[in-house]
Amino acid sequence: MSERAGRHRVLLDLSAGFVAILATVGISVRAAFVGSDMRALFAVTAVAFYLAGVARGREPSRSPWARGLLVSCPGLLGTAALIVNDGLHRLPIPIAVSLTAIAFTIAGLATRGAWRSSPARAVAAAATCLLALALEIAQVHRLVVRASLHPVDRPSPAFSLTSSGGATWRSEEARGKVVVLAFWASWCLPCRWEMPGLASASAAVRGDSTVQVLAVDVAWGGETPARGRRLLSRMPSAPPVAFDHGNAAAALHVHALPTIVFIDGAGRVRFEHYGFDRSERVDDVIVSTIRHLQRGS
Repeated sequence: MSERAGRHRVLLDLSAGFVAILATVGISVRAAFVGSDMRALFAVTAVAFYLAGVARGREPSRSPWARGLLVSCPGLLGTAALIVNDGLHRLPIPIAVSLTAIAFTIAGLATRGAWRSSPARAVAAAATCLLALALEIAQVHRLVVRASLHPVDRPSPAFSLTSSGGATWRSEEARGKVVVLAFWASWCLPCRWEMPGLASASAAVRGDSTVQVLAVDVAWGGETPARGRRLLSRMPSAPPVAFDHGNAAAALHVHALPTIVFIDGAGRVRFEHYGFDRSERVDDVIVSTIRHLQRGS
């Protein structure tokens, strides 16, 4: 192969990867469900890069692994976007998405390569990829929970909130209880998606006097209690609400929304949950974490 032909081939390989990542990002932006459910994101990523591999697999390659890395490397742009969006708190997720892009690109190259000698083997390879994708998607929720729910152990500082009725709620009053504080704002779309799960979790522990769940509306980005109440009034169900004018979020080191902070009965911050994803069933995560802290308190 001439040097010019080699450069042309590399350019086409990279172009296929760019098309795949643009398709993945475009679908995620256009379909809000894809952007809020990692199962869908993994599926779209796998299909897009598998097809990129199939498209570039028409040319024989002595090193499909190296070529798979080349075709899939534009997918690192998507990984970077996930890190920028979520920070380093949920780093396992972009790493897993990148590995999915690489693996399915190589699978696509192998499928197209097998087609030349044995169409039946190529079909079997495609079916195997489909099965592998189904198995991966079935386990995504476990990855999301592990990436989002972080154990910590530090004393909770004193802070105060304003209840929905206007009274002052002080953290000292909750000693002996497991306290769940879900920080949100009306302009935060993932916070809105999280609210029904938070309401469900609150309802599940409503009769337990040793637990307190509060959705804490944070005065960030022009947020006001009036805007928060207006959003909640349009929801069929909502958890108990409190309002923070900056004291609680700053004291508890909350820097992004949505964030859920779990405080045990001894007044120590024990878990922090970052972001929202439909796959993990946030109500189940909240209730199981509460039960864990109750057993350990």
